[in-house]
Amino acid sequence: MANILKNKSIGYFIAAADALLAIILAIIFFATFNGAMANNALGQVPETIGIFLLAGAVVEIAALIIPQYTFVHAGAVVLYCVALIKEVFLIPNLYADWINNVAYQGGNLATNNVYLFGLLIIIISGIAAAFMGLVKDEKAPEASWAIKGTTSIVKVGVSAVLVVASVVASTAISADLKKKANIAGPEEDTPTVEAWDPITDDVKAKAEAVEYSFNPADVLIKQEESYDFNDATLKALPTNKNRSDANLVYCFEGSYAEGYQGDYSETYAYLYLWDDGMYGGTIGSTNLRGYWYNSSIADGTGEETNEETGETYTVDVKDCLKMVSNTDKYEMIETTEAGGFYERQAWIYLGFSWGTRSMGISGYQYYPEVALAIDPSSTGTEFHVGETFDRSGWVGNRILKNLSYSAVFKSGDVKWTDPADMLEGGKFKEAGEYEIKATYNGFEATCKITVLDAPAAE
Repeated sequence: MANILKNKSIGYFIAAADALLAIILAIIFFATFNGAMANNALGQVPETIGIFLLAGAVVEIAALIIPQYTFVHAGAVVLYCVALIKEVFLIPNLYADWINNVAYQGGNLATNNVYLFGLLIIIISGIAAAFMGLVKDEKAPEASWAIKGTTSIVKVGVSAVLVVASVVASTAISADLKKKANIAGPEEDTPTVEAWDPITDDVKAKAEAVEYSFNPADVLIKQEESYDFNDATLKALPTNKNRSDANLVYCFEGSYAEGYQGDYSETYAYLYLWDDGMYGGTIGSTNLRGYWYNSSIADGTGEETNEETGETYTVDVKDCLKMVSNTDKYEMIETTEAGGFYERQAWIYLGFSWGTRSMGISGYQYYPEVALAIDPSSTGTEFHVGETFDRSGWVGNRILKNLSYSAVFKSGDVKWTDPADMLEGGKFKEAGEYEIKATYNGFEATCKITVLDAPAAE
């Protein structure tokens, strides 16, 4: 034993501890990661964290066999860093939920913190060991880089095999897992589904018939140095969209629901931004009135050049979308860009007598609604006699004047009507064609379905 420990530095023992800790952390990871990772880990092959931890431990063991070759230990640290990078990539959603006091992303932040800080300890101590070196006296015979004698050849050979095997195996396994995660299945098992598109000629005609010339995209509201929250117009501002003396630019909407001891309550938020720079709305039972802007004093400027004179001048440009008020917890609502129907999004405070939460709100540029359309994609429109009709996945979509569309925000606002003779006990009674009707906000839409005879028994 004394001979084995001869000329070994503190860095050597740190490296040995790192190898042991990496093995333990890998065991913990593989035992817990399935329930601990956030939803965004699906398809991202989180298993690579444990794989590269084990690979690093194997390389670290090789470094302990031939401690004079410090670069082998450095290779182990690199593998640990690969595992850390993966964890850093996957953990932010869990921190976002923790900061906002919500649980939208699934997973377990505490367990992921064990992975994160365990990796940081291994890597930081590993870097320290690399600077210390794994041997005390590099001039001692046993620290020589020269490969002499059977013992040296065996040590270097075994270490080389461990290093190559661990790197090749970890890379190959990770690549295979990634490939499998990206495979959707055999082509014959993945039928092509035609994308649902509600923008028909009839819908276009309805949109054309609605007179509305205001373009919300043209509105630029400059931030002011200060705001007067005692302004009479602001105090009288409605908290709904019913206002005749200004044009609506953005509508924000959001909801939060939580079940607790048999109670399931829903809270909604609606904010309306007008072209005079004011906004009003409600967040739960709180009425909110304030000002908004999309061109800040600090960064909301740019330069344009007059094509005729060549003169360059400064102009205001859009660089944000923020709302300010003097209501506690809502002094500043900062939004960020979003994709699809909703163009902006934000997280806002939500307070209850039993605790605080955060609510996500999303905003779209306002155009009047012109039509309703039914999306039956969840079930299709072909059924069989005796089959249970479950329409819970059907979506009523509101279509705006600019032909953008989205699911009706509160699905319960869509009322459905089935033909009286279509069902018996919730199941299709007879073969034939039937028309399902949906109504919402004065609009009506229909969807035809076909019911076929029950399949012949095999």
